[in-house]
Amino acid sequence: MSQRSWTTEALVLSLTGFGEGHREAALLTPSHGIVRAAVFGGAKSRLKSLVSPWHTGTAWLYSDPVKKSAKITDFDVVSFRQGLRENLVRSWCASLCTEIVTRGQGTADWRLVNGFLDGIAVSDEDACRLALLRYLWRTIDEAGLSPDLSRCSRCGRPLGGANGENAVSCYLPHEDALACGPCSREDERSFALSGGALRYLEAVRSLKPSESRALAPDPGPRAELRDFLFFLLARMVDGRLKTIESGDGIL
Repeated sequence: MSQRSWTTEALVLSLTGFGEGHREAALLTPSHGIVRAAVFGGAKSRLKSLVSPWHTGTAWLYSDPVKKSAKITDFDVVSFRQGLRENLVRSWCASLCTEIVTRGQGTADWRLVNGFLDGIAVSDEDACRLALLRYLWRTIDEAGLSPDLSRCSRCGRPLGGANGENAVSCYLPHEDALACGPCSREDERSFALSGGALRYLEAVRSLKPSESRALAPDPGPRAELRDFLFFLLARMVDGRLKTIESGDGIL
């Protein structure tokens, strides 16, 4: 970004007001992480209507090296994703996605984030909830923060049950590892993960996105996955996420 005028693909994560009706946009970019840039103009300006949360396109920016600031001079939107604003579950899932990216200082997979937002913008509520579970697991997995799902950390036996039965394992936060039922203790803090939950995570990890979308865990494993992934997510971003706290019961 040595040149004053430059362009980049950008996803608008959020907007913050400042001054007399101006806004600062947080943009996720493929090569520069999160870039913060001012959006000037009146409430009815064309630029302000284009630079809106969850829009992806090409941004033209001007950087001032003296003031150490940047402003958006134009924005060509490729994906408006209007559907995200038409449903509470969609908008909540999109808000959680962008908060994760922001808390991670932009260390996010560009294709994964945009693909997730594209998908939920045209999905029904149940499909949105499942898409979020897949997105969270892929994000945690790509960050290298997913525990070994294949074997008990204490006895080494395979997890998930022989021949696919619904054996229950436990994730132990203090060890960041999984233990089989016989090796876990009742006095330990843990998250129960049935064979169905483990198989779903392994499928999301190994199958193509188009293939994993066709899978749907039962209500019991789905609740286990939600609690497990929310815990790993909070550990990944080193704290609670406002979207989760304000959206209790949506997922």
